[in-house]
Amino acid sequence: ITLNGEALNTAGIPAASRADLLPMRLVAESDHGSAYWDEENNEGWFNFGSDRITVQFASNTILVNDVAVNTTAEVHHGVTYVPAAVLEGLEGFTVAVEDSSVTITTPNNDPMVKLAYAIMDNSEMFGSRYDEDMLAQFYQFPVDEFEQIVAFFPMITSPDTIVVGKLAEGADEQAVTDALEAYRQSQEDTFSWYLAQHLPKVQDARTLVEDGYVFFFIGEKADEAQQMFLDFVAAQG
Repeated sequence: ITLNGEALNTAGIPAASRADLLPMRLVAESDHGSAYWDEENNEGWFNFGSDRITVQFASNTILVNDVAVNTTAEVHHGVTYVPAAVLEGLEGFTVAVEDSSVTITTPNNDPMVKLAYAIMDNSEMFGSRYDEDMLAQFYQFPVDEFEQIVAFFPMITSPDTIVVGKLAEGADEQAVTDALEAYRQSQEDTFSWYLAQHLPKVQDARTLVEDGYVFFFIGEKADEAQQMFLDFVAAQG
């Protein structure tokens, strides 16, 4: 199984009855999603961004975003398998099955999304991805100034944040940097008295605008994160 260009480690996973059956936990977690067993209702939940595939184990019924689909799952030695066609039905997903090989492409294959996740992994960050509506609603962020934006914001106990974006043509760069500084200042105001061990990270926050790309970062290994962004921008040229 290849996911967004990376071969997944399937060693130790029991064989399914057909090549087009995908091990859901492995695929979901490899795509920065999650898997959960709801013991009370005897269901498995496999989350892919805003989409959820649910398997009801009593009948192996499959639901996509709470809507039943006309196929069933299989369970082999505790591993839940779902036909590739179910995953392909999610927006932005493609799945190609050829002989015993499966190639999956998801929205996380986007280069800017990959950059954000790579920086998060390198900095050992954990955060929730915010879409444009959430950025505008919760942080009054000028999302209309962007052609594309990828943003992860932290839980309340951490200031760790990453925003990577490409400015729209004619964008108001000052409005963007002002909004980022306002957010940074709000984090400094908070962590100056609450869990103050995080304050140095906030004070070392990075805001860069380079060749039409924007980078904002609060977290560990800020120098490395900044260099990863600059390398990304250089590669776009």
